[in-house]
Amino acid sequence: MKKGKVWKGKNKIGIIIIQGWTSYLCQVDPLAKVLNNRGYWIYTPVLTGHNSKPEKLEGVTWGKWYEDTLKAIDKFKKENKFSKIFVIGVSFGGNLAILASLKKKIEGVVLISTPIFLRDHYWTILMAKFLSYFKKNISKNRPVNLTGKFKKPVSYNYFPIQSSLECFKLIKKSRKALTVVNVPFFIIQTNKDYLVAPYSPWLMYNKIKSIEKSLYWMDAGEGVHIDFETNPEKYGEVIDNFIGSIIDKK
Repeated sequence: MKKGKVWKGKNKIGIIIIQGWTSYLCQVDPLAKVLNNRGYWIYTPVLTGHNSKPEKLEGVTWGKWYEDTLKAIDKFKKENKFSKIFVIGVSFGGNLAILASLKKKIEGVVLISTPIFLRDHYWTILMAKFLSYFKKNISKNRPVNLTGKFKKPVSYNYFPIQSSLECFKLIKKSRKALTVVNVPFFIIQTNKDYLVAPYSPWLMYNKIKSIEKSLYWMDAGEGVHIDFETNPEKYGEVIDNFIGSIIDKK
């Protein structure tokens, strides 16, 4: 795991933001800055194979990303004296956060556009398995209206197909874990996501064992999966409210 970024805060609450699969760390920078401005310490670790080039994902298993996540939590706790630790998982980073909540003592988890089912979920998996016999890499298929949306790339434009199969394993593993997680959860989902199945957030909410849980629908443009670049303040506001509600109850 590469060294990530740390934003020093003014309070004693630490937030770890776990990046999404194939993403560059710059994708979460707008959210990290907004939360840091609200006083929080922020740590954004780099998962193995990320923040580099797609070829670096070759041979990396979902278990390695999970190991990276646990080590990041331990590192952040060890190097700083926090009264509370929260974990934010962005997209597939949320699947890692779900599993990490079973192993590490954290106060709450925020899931941002995290899938337990993708659109055309089983067909997507089937096609990936089929194509893996003939191709090594495949280009991302983003909606036309999102092409060129960002000032600079926030994720790889192509990826090893075998790496996507590791993601599918991670999704399945985290989906099963929802029935035993027992920390506060806050789900944030854009309302017209091209990637996450429309029913996925509701299933996630209903499966989560935790008593303290909530689902917030973020109004975003057609097809938008994550809206940090244009709407970071709104994400920061609702996450800050969630954390405040948890702390007030302690």
